[in-house]
Amino acid sequence: MKNLTLTASVTGALLLLPLTATAQTETAQTKKSQEDRVGAILGTLFGDRFGGSASIEQQWALGRKPLATQRTQFHTRIDSDVRSGALTSANGARIKAEYDELVQLETRYGADNRFTTAERTELSDRYGALTQVLSEGGYADADVSNQLDVANGRSDFEKRVNARVSARAISRAEGTRLKSDYAALVQMEATYARDGISARERDDLDARLDALDARVGDTAYGGGSPVIDNRTRLTNIENALRSSGLASAAQAQVRVEAGDLARLDAAYARTTPTSEDRAYLERRIADLETRARVRR
Repeated sequence: MKNLTLTASVTGALLLLPLTATAQTETAQTKKSQEDRVGAILGTLFGDRFGGSASIEQQWALGRKPLATQRTQFHTRIDSDVRSGALTSANGARIKAEYDELVQLETRYGADNRFTTAERTELSDRYGALTQVLSEGGYADADVSNQLDVANGRSDFEKRVNARVSARAISRAEGTRLKSDYAALVQMEATYARDGISARERDDLDARLDALDARVGDTAYGGGSPVIDNRTRLTNIENALRSSGLASAAQAQVRVEAGDLARLDAAYARTTPTSEDRAYLERRIADLETRARVRR
């Protein structure tokens, strides 16, 4: 009976072997296909079929900035993958934002045209994590598209900025700063989304979006209400402080700065400030609105 049982077990294993082998082959083929796609993106950029790690590290050792150099090409390839359906639009936006964040880190570390061992290691680790995401076809978060509201709204925001610049409502320099600040907010959202955006983080993003919209000066974010004047905005900052949750010292500092800006606004009302002067005042008030957690 023991021999019969053993024989049956062996026979069952032999019967399952072709199915297991087939499943393993399919898994291997899928993995190879993913690696080929990553290789097509990153190998084209850096000359190494499996992501260019060795090539990139050699360039860092020489004080070069390969990630910054190839940023446009990387974005173009990710956009192509989004159009083909290999990546969702939300994943594409998130991956590009994280790549841009990595470029900023590379630029900061390489400001003196050299990278320490620790800096190269950090860049390499983060670069490796990003290539891993690509090899897996993006992030697995089922609700990632719902989380990346800032990234998804970038195109519309830049169109609004361009319209305000064309109408000479804001200067070209301020328009450029607005786009740059929005790009930084996209990166912040991507950082928050790595482990899921909490309610506090979403509130922070929303407040920063409101501040950016106030600087654009066309409508309140997400609404359609008229733009309010600076005096009203400063009053709203004072009112918001009571429920902001800020410490007493922080509230006092905001009030001091708000008082300075109220006097500056009054001075501008008696003169003809330049667009740069107005942009400066807008940025300062928007910063206070963010710190005081003004909701509009």
